[in-house]
Amino acid sequence: MHKRHTKILATIGPSSEPPEMLEKLFKAGLNACRLNLSHGDHAEHGSRVKNIREISARLNWPVSIVLDLCGPKVRTDTMTYEIAAGETWRLVAAGKGDPATKRMGIQQPNLYQIVKPGQVILFDDGKMDVVVTAVEGDEILCTVRTGGKVKSRKSVNTPGADNGLDVLSEKDKKDAIFGKEAGVDWVCLSFVRHAKDINDSRAYFDSIGWHGVPIIAKIETPLAVECLEDIIKVVDGIMVARGDLGIECPTEEVPVIQKRAVKLARKHGKLLIVATQMLDSMERNPRPTRAEASDVANAVFDGTQVVMLSGETASGDYPEQAVQTMATIARKAEGVADIPQDLPTICCQSQEMIAAALRLHTHSKSPVLGIFSDDAAVIGAAAAFHSDATIVALTTDRKVYQRVALHFGVVAVLVPAYTQIDAAIPEAIKEIKARELVDESDRIVFLYATPVGAKTHNTIRLVPVAG
Repeated sequence: MHKRHTKILATIGPSSEPPEMLEKLFKAGLNACRLNLSHGDHAEHGSRVKNIREISARLNWPVSIVLDLCGPKVRTDTMTYEIAAGETWRLVAAGKGDPATKRMGIQQPNLYQIVKPGQVILFDDGKMDVVVTAVEGDEILCTVRTGGKVKSRKSVNTPGADNGLDVLSEKDKKDAIFGKEAGVDWVCLSFVRHAKDINDSRAYFDSIGWHGVPIIAKIETPLAVECLEDIIKVVDGIMVARGDLGIECPTEEVPVIQKRAVKLARKHGKLLIVATQMLDSMERNPRPTRAEASDVANAVFDGTQVVMLSGETASGDYPEQAVQTMATIARKAEGVADIPQDLPTICCQSQEMIAAALRLHTHSKSPVLGIFSDDAAVIGAAAAFHSDATIVALTTDRKVYQRVALHFGVVAVLVPAYTQIDAAIPEAIKEIKARELVDESDRIVFLYATPVGAKTHNTIRLVPVAG
């Protein structure tokens, strides 16, 4: 009877975008699709949104769509540079790069105002690095520590230093407008540094009419780690983006940061995603390594709500097997995991009612908590308790139906509009039975607002399945 509660988010790319493959992924248990705006254009992503929505509706399988913005990432210019250990190079503004005179162009003209002697600068996801020895005018003098070929438009990281860019680039702003018009369900902000980045982004989203879109902050810089709790307080969810985090921070700190992020997200009742290289070898192989299986399972043991696939589904050779494998590992881990005891802080009546409903679930051994609500925040608050109950979100709003599919333990059900809860409950029980979530001998805990349409959930009812 147990359904997997941990949700799976997968990046959609060339390997997974064909409609027939999307259908296979949904049937394998995929709950949400990530659109990586670092690659592809709006027409390409628009086609993906259309296919996801059509297949989701046909299969009656709710799927969230997450728009991942590029963020303030610094890159080299369009030239290629060969650098060797011990050499001295100058970092200059894009357009002034010249390999012959050992000048490398950087697409952040004010970088010289930010770095100081001793600062390490990484290229191409940390494959090469230099250390700053001096700043002369608007040029940065560096000594190469690890050499190699720095190709066109490769990443530039300055661990521990703010790169000085706005959290939303001009491209991000255009991509946000696309996301709003396409009707995506969540938006991810990359390279967040502090809570102000969230507030500034939300103000921009409001200015384009994208009110209330839930924001996920990607934790991938030391600055974000320092401000982690402040960021969590003002955001709807966080993603531990271990790729860039492992470049910006010492490798041995990444698992410690991940565990801290999980605890803080649970404390504040926020969504938590663990991402990057979870089943990395499955880009090339049909089976994961044992270490990867343990990585996914340990994320579940810690209390993670969502686990993510990146290259495994975007460009890998075995996208369907990757989703199947992650689903199987998560389900097995849930079967032996102890429910984390650090419950979210209760600070409003809705949370009090959810807590009471979950206590009744435990006492009555009801497998399901059914919540009638057109407010995604209420469903998210219930999911944040990380209960062993399956939370059935009974909503008349298709946007809510899609959005809450990303939340832990939530099964979204689209129901017709109702005016009398006594008529709606029997229909809800039929939907719950159709999904094989209960037996005839079970009872279901329902949480709803009365009268219908009231803003606050104020009623709990225990109803036998058999009537």
